[in-house]
Amino acid sequence: MIGATYRLQFRTGVGFDEAAAIVPHLKRAGITHLYASPIFAAVEGSTHGYDVTDHNALDPTLGGAEGFERLAESLAANDLALLLDIVPNHMASSTENPWWRDVLTHGKASRYARHFDIDWSAPKLILPFLGKPYGAAIADGDIVRGEHPGFGPALLANGVPFPLRPGTELIEDPHACHEAQAYRLAHWRLGRDGLTYRRFFEITGLVGVRVEDPAVFDDVHRLVGRLVAEGKVDAVRVDHIDGLADPAGYAHRLREALNVPILVEKILEPGERLPGWDVDGTTGYEFIAAMASLFVDPDGLASLSEHYREIGEDDALELTRIAKHEIINRNLAGELLGLTDLCLALFAADPMRRDHGPFTVREGLAALLAGMPVYRTYVTTSASASDKAVLARAAVEAKKDPLENPAVVDDIAALLTDPPDDPLAQAFIVRVQQTSGPLMAKALEDTVFFRHHRFVGLNEVGGTSEPSFGAELFLEIANTPGLAATQTHDTKRGEDARARLYALADPAATMIFESLWQKLPGDIPARLKWAFAQMLFASEPLGDDPDFARRFGETALKTVREAKEETSWTAQDEAFEAAIVSAAEEMTSRTGLLAPLVDVKRAGAVIGLGQVLLKLIGRPAPDIYQGTFDWDFSMVDPDNRRPVDFAAEAALNLRALEMPADSLVEGWTGGEIKARIMLEGLALRRQRPGLFAAGQVREIPVAGIASRDAVRAFLIEDGRDAVLAAVVLRPLPYLGESGLALRLPAPAEISAGSRLTARITGLPLAAEAADLAPHLAAFPVVLAASWTDSAADPV
Repeated sequence: MIGATYRLQFRTGVGFDEAAAIVPHLKRAGITHLYASPIFAAVEGSTHGYDVTDHNALDPTLGGAEGFERLAESLAANDLALLLDIVPNHMASSTENPWWRDVLTHGKASRYARHFDIDWSAPKLILPFLGKPYGAAIADGDIVRGEHPGFGPALLANGVPFPLRPGTELIEDPHACHEAQAYRLAHWRLGRDGLTYRRFFEITGLVGVRVEDPAVFDDVHRLVGRLVAEGKVDAVRVDHIDGLADPAGYAHRLREALNVPILVEKILEPGERLPGWDVDGTTGYEFIAAMASLFVDPDGLASLSEHYREIGEDDALELTRIAKHEIINRNLAGELLGLTDLCLALFAADPMRRDHGPFTVREGLAALLAGMPVYRTYVTTSASASDKAVLARAAVEAKKDPLENPAVVDDIAALLTDPPDDPLAQAFIVRVQQTSGPLMAKALEDTVFFRHHRFVGLNEVGGTSEPSFGAELFLEIANTPGLAATQTHDTKRGEDARARLYALADPAATMIFESLWQKLPGDIPARLKWAFAQMLFASEPLGDDPDFARRFGETALKTVREAKEETSWTAQDEAFEAAIVSAAEEMTSRTGLLAPLVDVKRAGAVIGLGQVLLKLIGRPAPDIYQGTFDWDFSMVDPDNRRPVDFAAEAALNLRALEMPADSLVEGWTGGEIKARIMLEGLALRRQRPGLFAAGQVREIPVAGIASRDAVRAFLIEDGRDAVLAAVVLRPLPYLGESGLALRLPAPAEISAGSRLTARITGLPLAAEAADLAPHLAAFPVVLAASWTDSAADPV
């Protein structure tokens, strides 16, 4: 059973030996599973490992097979297990990838030709990796004939080798040699609408893998299957399952092949539920959404909205619709053209629909995809009731666009909801569903989240701009297996930076913020200054950080490039970007302007502690991101993937265990208070695995507090054991003069069926009517447990 995970990012200084060295620290903390980012061979210099070059080799830069054996021995010696991130959807389209290199060499005749999602009906396999148009590259001598030590005669494009088709080795003229190959080198811009293989999102350096083919499945999972059989991998996390042709079929096949816990990276939109796949839950993005629902004050959010509407667009749904149309017609133009061709071919066989022309179909497809309320549907040979409802809703939204012929939307939707028994129709259905996910991700996560600045704390993976306020979502998730995450390598900001922003939604805090933001320096658009003010407040370090100005400047620049408004990654406005960097530098030199928000930062810390506590008390296993036993105010990647000082983290944990409650509260900036709460919660999970595996979480009424939303309390119980957690949702009005001490009026009554003892403070809670005020005056959260004979000593 997965009790608690520690997410470790391999590479950037972390290999198998470095991971093995921290295993004892994780064991002492109560972690049951090291949660590893991909460890298979990846392209040279990879910082993340998702650009796999060989699924059946452990990356030599991490230590190879011998290094992995040392890690496995360390895990076994400390009774820890390995949860491994696997990447079945794509591989690197690089000649470092032996399968891809074989395809480039032999074309359709390659034994791996069907391993990748390639359109073999196209004249050539397009490789859009040139920095200039092909003709200019040839004329400038960028493409030459040469030799490569790994695979002999080759074409070298700016030094990058591409293999030659057998029989073409003697062609000396570079252009003639190139034209004789199965591939065609092209300018990188052709990847937008001329690609002949499925890519991951809009990344041409990652090619889709046909893992739905049983033979391909076996080739992709051979090594991980062996590691599972040897007892060295105990669970897997499936990256981007929505990219697969048949997620349900894949999950079933993976279960049969591995028979270990399977967690899937799946982003659930509001109201959406995980399909009935043969998996053990998600990786926990929805827990982040639940925290926003619980801790964000709707009144403060309304005030921020009112102010923001004076300087920026606040209709998130409209912004998303616009962004989706931009992405599908620009960034994913090639995918849209391919879908249009498939759809036209299907309509050509139908006398009732054959008169739809290419532009009409393309316009209808774009509108239908833009209208999708979720990442994708899961239609196979037929559509489920839930998929039909999603497509019906998408059609309604699509017809809000000014379409020339709205009827085409219904005709396209009919191909999905009631598909003909035809291989072409199945290909169309699969490709639509493999396109809608990347469209949603690129439009929402990578565009709207950087355009809609009303309250950036809600711009998070798995989140929504309009949360359903209250505890309902938390209670649902707390009783659902899987992981509970508050930060990952893909989140837009650190968990404690987000908690600060939740505190900023207190009406008293918004009033201060709304009077401050314009005072920050920088000649940039008002909406961006509003955004940067929030980002600066959220991420300002608690102590000295000489690197913060550079990091903040890079994040500000990434924000405007991802927004794709005044500038972008592919069409950069140098003057505008210079103004952004200059403004960011000025802001970080004038952080004192945000001094009136100092108490809001303390309130954010209280919320951060509550957020961590709630992650520890439900059925999902808490997922702890590397380095986050301490406060984490990181910004969007690559900032949140910076190297971690694991020795310092281990020392922090040891200090946290030795400090009394009052010292933890007064010295909160050191991070020991956060580490102590996590260690106490992890100890309870280790002592009572049955409770957290099968217990039910419910809310306990709190009385005697002026506002019902000031404090919330939750109990998980199984008839034998019970653990109670109480958190302060709106801490700002109750802060003391210093530290994180809180002043709450008594009595605050909690009914519980067991005698409870608060961890850390040791204060008792009466069986039927517990006064929380003394507890929250002594410590900013309450974690209490029933005492049973089976319970081990507390930490």
